[in-house]
Amino acid sequence: PEHTKAAAAAAALQNAAILFFAGKGGVGKTSCSASVALQLAQGHPDEKYVVISVDPAHSLRDLFDDLAAPPNLTVEMIDTKARWRHFRETIGEKIEEAVDALTPRGMSIAHDTEAMRHLIEIAPPGADELFAITRLADLTSDTSLAGVIVDTAPTGHFLRLLDLSRDAGEWVREFMRILLHYRDVIPPGSLGEELVRASRALKDLEAALRSERTAVVVVTRPERIVIVETQRLIDDLRGRGIQIGGVIANYVTPENGDACDRSMRAHEMNALETLEEPVIIERRERPPMTVEELTSLVPLV
Repeated sequence: PEHTKAAAAAAALQNAAILFFAGKGGVGKTSCSASVALQLAQGHPDEKYVVISVDPAHSLRDLFDDLAAPPNLTVEMIDTKARWRHFRETIGEKIEEAVDALTPRGMSIAHDTEAMRHLIEIAPPGADELFAITRLADLTSDTSLAGVIVDTAPTGHFLRLLDLSRDAGEWVREFMRILLHYRDVIPPGSLGEELVRASRALKDLEAALRSERTAVVVVTRPERIVIVETQRLIDDLRGRGIQIGGVIANYVTPENGDACDRSMRAHEMNALETLEEPVIIERRERPPMTVEELTSLVPLV
C-alpha cells in the first residue's frame, strides 16, 4: 500500500495539467516548482509548459533572470498588487472618459461612478487575486499546453485565492452589474474587461481545481511548527476535494558522520513521520543556482 501511494503521488505530479506548489513562506516553493517545471519540459521537448508565479515576492522571476529556460518552457509572473492599484486608480476615470465621448451631453453616470468607487473601497481581501484567476483560467483551458506549474504565495494567500469565488462572489456580481452597462465602451484588453472576464474565470477555475487534472504539491521544512501548519493545509485541501500531488520536505539535515547532524536529522525525521511519505530534500551549502542544480533538486519518480 505504501508503494502504491507513492506511485499514485508520482503519477499525479507527472500527469497533472495544473500543478500548484503551496506552503508556508520560506520553505522553498519557488525552487521546487522551478525544478519540476524544468524536468517536465526537458523530459517532453515536444510539449509546451508554463511555470507561473502568483507570489508578489517575484522569486521566480529572480531565479530565472540568469537561467536559460528550455524553449518549450515559458516563465510568467503576475503582479496582482500593482494591477489592482492601477485598476483602483483608473477604472472610474476610464469609463467616464469613454461614456463622455459616446453619449449626448446631459446623460449622467455620476451615480454608477460613485458606486464603483465605493465598491473598490469595500473590496474583499484578496480581490487583487482576480487578475491571477483570469490568467490561470486562460492557461488551464489552453489545450496547446501539456502542463501549468504554479508557484503560489504563502499559505494564507493561496487559501484566499481558493476561496475567492465564494468570498468575492457577491462583490464581483455587483461590480459586473455596473460594468456591463458600459460593456460597449470598455476597451478590449483593458482592466475593466479583464474584471468582466475574471467573473467567468472564477467558475471555470473552481471546477478545474477539483478535477483530476489538478494537484497541489505541499512544500514544508522539518521544523515541528512548520509541519503542524503543513498538516492543516493538507487537511484543508482534502476537505475541499483538491488532490494532493505529494509532500516535499525541504532543508532536511544531510546524512553524514557528524554526531550533531545525525542527532538533528533523527529529530527532523521523527517530526516528519506525521506526514505521508514526504520526498526528502537535504539542506545544501548554497541554494541551487544553475539549471542543472535546479533540475536535480526534486526527484521525480
